[in-house]
Amino acid sequence: MESIRFTFEETKEEVEFAVLSHIQHKDTMYLLVVEEEELTYDDDLTAYVLKVVQSEGDEVVYELVDDDKELEEVSGLLEAEMDGEFELQ
Repeated sequence: MESIRFTFEETKEEVEFAVLSHIQHKDTMYLLVVEEEELTYDDDLTAYVLKVVQSEGDEVVYELVDDDKELEEVSGLLEAEMDGEFELQ
């Protein structure tokens, strides 16, 4: 499973995310991710949807998708890609 390092802009907290799925939609790459350390728990996972906002060589800049309309649209596509392996709440 691929992983990425992400820094939350507000808190500067850095986390390792495991990439569960990704899609290309309207010329933008979106990723469905969970914190790697959460993968060992049996409870429900907290998933995030990130989008690529800049890509130069090996360096990629991600941003959390926080627009409700965009999130709903992309989440539906990611859910279909995962073939029902997760359910958005």
